[in-house]
Amino acid sequence: MNVFNKLFKTADERKYFHIALPAAVECVFMSFLASADLIMVGALGAVSIAAVSIFAQPRMILLCFARSIASAVTLLTARKAGAQDVAGVSELLRKSLFLAGIFMGLLHILFYFLLEKILLLMGAGSDYLPQALLYSRIAIFSVYVTSMTSVLQAVQLGFGETGAIMRTNVTGNIVNIIVNGLLIFGVGPFPRLGVVGAAIGTVIGTMFTLLYTVYIMNNNKYFSQGGSFIPDRKYFREILPIFGSIISEQGFERLGMVLFTRMAAGLGTVPFAVHSICMSVVDYYWDFATGLGKASMVLAGQSCGARNERDWHIFRKIGVKWGLIFSTVSFAFIFLLREPIFLLYSDDPAALSMSGIIMFVVALVGYPEAQGLVCAGILRGSGKTAVVALYSFVSIAVLRPMLTAFFLYAADLGLLGAWIALFLDQSIRATCATLLVRRMQQDAGSRMEELGQTA
Repeated sequence: MNVFNKLFKTADERKYFHIALPAAVECVFMSFLASADLIMVGALGAVSIAAVSIFAQPRMILLCFARSIASAVTLLTARKAGAQDVAGVSELLRKSLFLAGIFMGLLHILFYFLLEKILLLMGAGSDYLPQALLYSRIAIFSVYVTSMTSVLQAVQLGFGETGAIMRTNVTGNIVNIIVNGLLIFGVGPFPRLGVVGAAIGTVIGTMFTLLYTVYIMNNNKYFSQGGSFIPDRKYFREILPIFGSIISEQGFERLGMVLFTRMAAGLGTVPFAVHSICMSVVDYYWDFATGLGKASMVLAGQSCGARNERDWHIFRKIGVKWGLIFSTVSFAFIFLLREPIFLLYSDDPAALSMSGIIMFVVALVGYPEAQGLVCAGILRGSGKTAVVALYSFVSIAVLRPMLTAFFLYAADLGLLGAWIALFLDQSIRATCATLLVRRMQQDAGSRMEELGQTA
């Protein structure tokens, strides 16, 4: 605690990072969950890496629906928390769980029966499709479990209880890693199951996280306030406008990422394995910076609920300042240790020789990522979800695929071209979010001046 107070000297910084740091650590461990599969499966060869990696986009497509519901719940919870409406939060949680349980269940069943076609659409190669199907048909159940957990944890996030979320997800990830090690390699009496073991480990880890989350929330009386489980007209009026904007943003991101991944997968098994490993590495800092974005969103939402516009201006400055600091640290770490980091995943000579320049882009992209996430969090928390969806659509779903196609096919830059397109996409989104937040700040300043003149 003394180190925490020395590092973050003002009360506003401490308030911000009481939310941001646990959220960042939790997000990093969620990334480590995905990386643990890749690192362990990496010992089985590039084909197994590709088989596990190709399920990433179908998984993210499914999760974009759950995360959109969860984000809407978080924003509404933050506002109700700012207004001290605890009973309203309890009813929101019940209705959201009911809706997500049915809707996500039907969606996962549909994906299960269409998995082979979906994986082929994602660009799965014939050499690893059988392994990919073995992994995906088990791992898809873990996605449903994660979907339900995300709705529960959305309420905790709305109250700023990121420490509890971190504890449950870190513990679940540890369980996953242990089971992975036992079942992928066949340690002791356990059978050697390869990619199937990785899928089973993920299911067990996510189940543990769900049960632990329910246990903590039950002890904190989240389920004791009453309320109906059946969504009504008032519920839909509250949640649908926010959900619609967020699912649009998530959908555009998935569309862009599917096209992006499809083009990367078309480069061949080894380049796609390199791409998958580098995406796993870049996700670490993305997920850490997501903690800053979550803190910005929650505190902006609570400020709006309490009708206090002053606070989010302060928290924006804190987020941008520390985002720049953390991005610099991340750049130095990844750039200087790029080869040892890559070797954690694969020691394939062909993959290693291809990874050097890509890892440099991985290190560099952290700067626009952090800036974009902090400012987008402020916009979402302030009710500007539609504008985030709009610029995300233009950048992710239109510009990134076009840029990727240009650099891959016209400029013939290979895998490097895909990563240049990714960097430009992140930079465009960061610029849009920054300009929109500055405009919102100017509008708020004008209102304050008008109030002062009126007084």
